[in-house]
Amino acid sequence: MNVIPPFCSLFEISDAQIVKVVLDGLNNILKKAGNRTEEICQKIEECGGLDNIEHLQNHENEEIYKLAYDIIDAFFSCEDDDVEQGPL
Repeated sequence: MNVIPPFCSLFEISDAQIVKVVLDGLNNILKKAGNRTEEICQKIEECGGLDNIEHLQNHENEEIYKLAYDIIDAFFSCEDDDVEQGPL
């Protein structure tokens, strides 16, 4: 329904409560995505949302950085597992 890009654009607002609501919303969308999880993760990356989520792992608000960490850990961390294979 093209909700991801405008939703991720809300990360630009510096209000911690709004950022927390956006993280909660994205987390819930990803949890309920089922077989569309990869597609939604790609949309989040394409609109710059993943960069924002990664940046929020350093947020002063404990709830925000925990939510950001949980989203990355649950939905985006498996991509890094295949990168390091070393020399053949």
